[in-house]
Amino acid sequence: MRRTTSLRPLVACLWLSALLLVPPLAAADGNTTLMLSGHAERQVENDRMTVQMQAQARAPDARDAAATVNRLMEQALARAEDYDAVEASTRSYTTQAIHDRDEPGQITAWQVQQTLELDSPDFESLTELVGALQSDELTVGQIRFSLSRETQQEHRKALLEAAMDDWKDQARTIARSLGATHLRPVEIELVDSGYDRPQPMMAMRAMDESASPPALEAGTSTVSVTVRARVEALGGETLRVDPR
Repeated sequence: MRRTTSLRPLVACLWLSALLLVPPLAAADGNTTLMLSGHAERQVENDRMTVQMQAQARAPDARDAAATVNRLMEQALARAEDYDAVEASTRSYTTQAIHDRDEPGQITAWQVQQTLELDSPDFESLTELVGALQSDELTVGQIRFSLSRETQQEHRKALLEAAMDDWKDQARTIARSLGATHLRPVEIELVDSGYDRPQPMMAMRAMDESASPPALEAGTSTVSVTVRARVEALGGETLRVDPR
């Protein structure tokens, strides 16, 4: 499958979110304390694809339904071993009794379901595997795209510098307006950085052997970093307040 993800410029968006003197804190030596925050974010192309598939069966005897699901899952795991770039793991396993509509106390069948999760940075290989597993009677429950941990860390380093520059610019602007000559950082806090994960896509419709793999849009995720700082503005002028 050809990846249809469109590359977008990764533009850092700096939000000026200074918490200006709430109210201004005057230190004992006459300096002014500023409470500031710097923020930076950018859109990053998702580089991992995760698909959840289900093997399920219904039968009058729970053991028969379980045997069918176990067989389907063993076949799926064996097929997944042929794809080196794909990580396969089993997830939830449920057994549910199906009751008669007219006689709720009577069990008419048993339904067994197990989830197989497939994860890979190789979208083409994973999509090919999903199509093969669909032909083996597994169904797709969910598809989602995300950022690898390595990609997140790579962009957070650059965003951290941008967030630091953001609050420094705010501090200099405020200091100049107060007539201060120097700034002294007192405390800096790195707020938990993260990224907004895109919503999972709806399941792909079942594909027969002659159908071509579907085109998938990986999209982007927002990576952000926020820094809070407490800074002293030194040498500031005393501001005269005219009485009303």
